[in-house]
Amino acid sequence: MMTVSKPAEFFKSIRSVRDTTGPIYEFIKSQSGGNYYELDESKMDQVTDYLCEIITRDYGENYDLIPAHGRWQHLNAGGHLRVEQLVGEWRADQIDEVEISRRLVDLLIISVLVDAGAGNLWKYALSVTESYSRSEGLAVASYYLFVGGDFSNDSKIRCQVNGEKLKNFTMGQFIRGFQISDENPLNGAEGRLQLIQKLGESLLAHPEIFGSDARPGGIIDFLKKKSTIDNCINLNDLWNALMDGFVAIWPQGRATIRDEPLGDSWSLDTKLKTKKNWDNDFLNSLVTFHKLTQWLCYSLLVPLERYGYKFQILDKELQTGLPEYRNGGLFYDFGVISLKPEHLKRGLVLSEKLGNKEPIPMFTAEDGAIVEWRCLTIGLLDELHELINKRLRVNLTLPQVIEAGSWKAGREIAAEKRPSTKGPPIELYSDGTVF
Repeated sequence: MMTVSKPAEFFKSIRSVRDTTGPIYEFIKSQSGGNYYELDESKMDQVTDYLCEIITRDYGENYDLIPAHGRWQHLNAGGHLRVEQLVGEWRADQIDEVEISRRLVDLLIISVLVDAGAGNLWKYALSVTESYSRSEGLAVASYYLFVGGDFSNDSKIRCQVNGEKLKNFTMGQFIRGFQISDENPLNGAEGRLQLIQKLGESLLAHPEIFGSDARPGGIIDFLKKKSTIDNCINLNDLWNALMDGFVAIWPQGRATIRDEPLGDSWSLDTKLKTKKNWDNDFLNSLVTFHKLTQWLCYSLLVPLERYGYKFQILDKELQTGLPEYRNGGLFYDFGVISLKPEHLKRGLVLSEKLGNKEPIPMFTAEDGAIVEWRCLTIGLLDELHELINKRLRVNLTLPQVIEAGSWKAGREIAAEKRPSTKGPPIELYSDGTVF
């Protein structure tokens, strides 16, 4: 049995993601299926072929041009270099490089925070001919709120995010900023607003991390204190700051240990069929994803490594693939995984009950069909990473494979199979807080 004195610390750690999901993936591989899904690994060759074609189409053999997966690219949706233009304006105004890195962190953190599934209907329109949906639409909307000063409590400095302003953000501001209407509904608007407000409260509650002005970008100065003389930090330093600073924003009802919230952690009955490491079944059933915190880590690497202090970050390989619907949908659409008949039927009943026009199975976030899907996604992405590098004879990082391959491929295969919605093969009944 595991003898960690503080299990909450383990389940909130980055290493817990592979440690808790890995045994489930290995168990399902050994059985060719779990409690909710069948697994057909022979289909992985087709997935590899599809990704390699996309990578070659978009990059040729210029693999060094593939960026790491991150929110930066979404902010630049449509080929517009919005973020680079902002940086250029700041430099023209003689803003120092460390403050530029703070502002970039401000922008990226608020943009990641609102990036839960938007649904099939919502779009953000810049003009009659230019609009964006899903992640890109949410990113562009958050960008214009940021540059418009909607997140700043200083009228003279529009491009910053302050806890006090977020804490008092209103539904009216949210509706206007994201262009929500009866004709343009956004999934989970109330949940997203509450996340923004809770982020404000968390920024104010942790001045040791975010500074006296309660800015996400204050984490730059916190990390500087943790760094060595050559500005070297460990990924765990960033991870712990994000986890400690933001874990309280998660809604009530998620997994907790002695009332301490564990973030993106869920109970899964399948895990009880693997080796038991704890002395009670609740702990043995827990799996962690921490997708929001991982998405933040991925997205913050650019401002941390390329701007301001230009930190060197060690142990980045601790991060996993992101268990979200594009990556997970890729494996489902190619038949690598498939819902067992009884769970497919159950998901279709909920979908019909909620008025879905397409016969797509739907589940709530805590349902084993979603949790096991996410576990499989992490394991399959690690496997796909190796297959892509072997096929292309390169050494791409996992974030590069996600950016150029799996995330993009998941979206493209979804559009091929479901052209009317371009949505995922399994729907998450989202309250706007599940990533």
